[in-house]
Amino acid sequence: MIRNYWTSAYKNLLKKKGFSFVNILGLAIGMTSALLILTYVAYEYSFDTMHAKGDRTYRVESTFYEGEVLTDYWATSSFGYAPAMVQDLSGIEDCARVATQYQPEQIVKYKDLLCRENYIAYAEPSFFRVFDYELKEGDRESCLATPDKVVISERIARKYFKNEEALGKILRFTTGSETMACEVSGVMKDMPHNVHVQYEFIISFSSLPKFLDTYWYKHECYTYVVLQPGVEPAQIENAFPGMAEKYKTEEALKNKIWGVRLLPLTDIHLTPQKAYEVESKGNRSAMLALIFAAIAILCIAWINYVNLTVARSMERAREVGLRRVVGATRKQLISQFLFESFVVNMLALIVAIGLVEAAFPAFNTLIGKDLNFGIWFHTWLGLVLTGIFLIGVFLSGYYPALILSAKKPIKMLKGKFSHTKGGERTRKVLVILQYTASLVLLCSTLVVFAQLRFMRNQALGVKTDQTLVIKFPGYTDNFQTKLRTMKKEIAKLPSVDKVSVSSAVPGDEVAMFLSNRRLDDQMKQNRLYEVLSCDEDYLEAYDLEIVAGRGFSEEYGADQNKLVVNETSVRTLGYSSNEEALGQLILVETVEEPMQIIGVVKDYHQQSLNKAYTPIMFAQSSILPWMKQRYISVVMKNGNPKELVNTVGTIWDKYFIDSSYDYFFLDQYFDQQYKQDEIFGLIMGLFTILAIFISCLGLWVLVMFSCGTRFREMGIRKVLGASNGNLFYQLGKEFFVLIGIAMLIALPLSWFTMQSWLSNYAFRTEMKGWFFLVPVVLLFFISLFTIGWQTAKTIYSKPARALRYE
Repeated sequence: MIRNYWTSAYKNLLKKKGFSFVNILGLAIGMTSALLILTYVAYEYSFDTMHAKGDRTYRVESTFYEGEVLTDYWATSSFGYAPAMVQDLSGIEDCARVATQYQPEQIVKYKDLLCRENYIAYAEPSFFRVFDYELKEGDRESCLATPDKVVISERIARKYFKNEEALGKILRFTTGSETMACEVSGVMKDMPHNVHVQYEFIISFSSLPKFLDTYWYKHECYTYVVLQPGVEPAQIENAFPGMAEKYKTEEALKNKIWGVRLLPLTDIHLTPQKAYEVESKGNRSAMLALIFAAIAILCIAWINYVNLTVARSMERAREVGLRRVVGATRKQLISQFLFESFVVNMLALIVAIGLVEAAFPAFNTLIGKDLNFGIWFHTWLGLVLTGIFLIGVFLSGYYPALILSAKKPIKMLKGKFSHTKGGERTRKVLVILQYTASLVLLCSTLVVFAQLRFMRNQALGVKTDQTLVIKFPGYTDNFQTKLRTMKKEIAKLPSVDKVSVSSAVPGDEVAMFLSNRRLDDQMKQNRLYEVLSCDEDYLEAYDLEIVAGRGFSEEYGADQNKLVVNETSVRTLGYSSNEEALGQLILVETVEEPMQIIGVVKDYHQQSLNKAYTPIMFAQSSILPWMKQRYISVVMKNGNPKELVNTVGTIWDKYFIDSSYDYFFLDQYFDQQYKQDEIFGLIMGLFTILAIFISCLGLWVLVMFSCGTRFREMGIRKVLGASNGNLFYQLGKEFFVLIGIAMLIALPLSWFTMQSWLSNYAFRTEMKGWFFLVPVVLLFFISLFTIGWQTAKTIYSKPARALRYE
């Protein structure tokens, strides 16, 4: 029987080669689009799924409440949380602390090789119990057990030691305040790309200052806990605030309720970015939108197949009638059509896999990933794709089979087969769904690009162009003297306007929260403020607008105990105006004497427009010597940037020859924050074009068949005097009505969907009418061209051709 089905399918494919080509092409393009999109989505959902205890592993994140109000939420926890939780709370099987914020970037030296490295963390020995990263050399239990040990990745081993044995070698790590020598105690396999944080150097946790081990007032580490089987995260979260009360020994944040949230390890990558979070995050909303796009494109392709198969059913009516007469049952006919559907879909799938393989290099370049077919077998995607394929085969084959097998054989043999009203309604509904999906995708793509354009063109309130940013040098003898002298020498260059040293630059999270309050606050309500440590030139270098008071200046002498704050800080402190804040005294955590506000700067975008304004205070680095300085900003007047880079590099080598000279241009650095949004927009745009192409391909064939079935009718109308315009109206009105209905459904759906998407952005573009008018006009003219091109052949044909057999 299968052989007969195959013979029938083969003959039908060859009988109408053009029809078969269009069918397979539409399906193949739809499948290719869906496979690429879903491969990317599966990759984003695959983060941190490779660990055996991953389903019971959580990251401990810090929350702070005032009553029932959540005021602050950090991805990190304090160094002291883990030992206290293990000691005082039940249900924890294991835990591991990873200090990612303490010194994430250091200068590493081995013999004459000197490099600045970014992926550095301090971890407890339990790190290799909680996580299943493969250790190629060294012992998992002891490699991080003692101070001054480091585990490195295979890439780093090759980079520093070439073909030498890595174990036992000494690497020197230099920060802006100290130098430390570590012995290589292990070499781990390079971490996979789909983990939420990448590490290439893991230094033993005991190498950190001893006081940090139980210290509750420095939130600079990730804490991961493995819960015992059957223990719910809520059990730990509910018990933590009560436990925390006995550890709140300092004045800072004493008025707040300290809590934690246990975030599942596998959810970290796709949750929104939080404070103190170093990793580059994905976007769950974008992934859901892409899943919708993939399903919509597949549905469009399969609807094409159904409509085209049903449209061609008149040609196969006699074949089906003959099979019924010679004894074929309805079940056998349905099985035959399902088999033909399977063959066509399988051919399309084979073509699609080839197209995906060819498209991977360009697609990977577009999204900045390294995707391949391996993701299909290492994640849920393989099973999902198989299920979707089989469902698609069944649905796209079953409906046409049901239509044909339901007719009486005698009518089909006499050639009197025609579509039922129910069948016509179903076909119309499918066309409406097809165009609704296409229009929603098109409107959504325009809104995405409008939001991207808005974020790129919006005034930031801070200068980012013509600014060279140099990463801070490593510690050396007479460090501060050398730094001041180098800064003055760079400032004297004719192409340089300003030079400033700071702990953060625009585009970077300030990431230093201090618990501050007004001196005259009787309630002693401490709140968290981001504190940016800088020199007296920072505000002017970055062209921050002073809206009240003044900025730092050497002319006033003692500005060390002064503060400049932004407008959001003024409101958070409770002042009614910027002027009222001037001269007020603020108690700043770690500073003994109150600090006076001398100026207010206009709110500006420290980071991308995804994020709302945050309260920021600026203080000179001399009053906060413990706060790490990380950047030297060189603002240019004019001249060639490359020449400036080379000139500054020459000056650098005079003072810090033992530190690598690393730099970036601030405008490019700031722009990187929009990379994920840009990728999302490009993917949506590319596959929306393909979806419209598939829809028009199906429309073109449907119009072709409609013209074929009404060929004689059009000939008679023409003989009776109908104009070409009237003939076009008669042939095309049905399709334009369907497209009009699709527009009425798609426009409000697109509006509400994209309003919801835009709500994820703190600063967003306004919804404008042209976001929806342009797609409507574009789709209308594409459809007009598609219908007009096909109907023209019928309209301009001679009536005699249509009536020669009458």
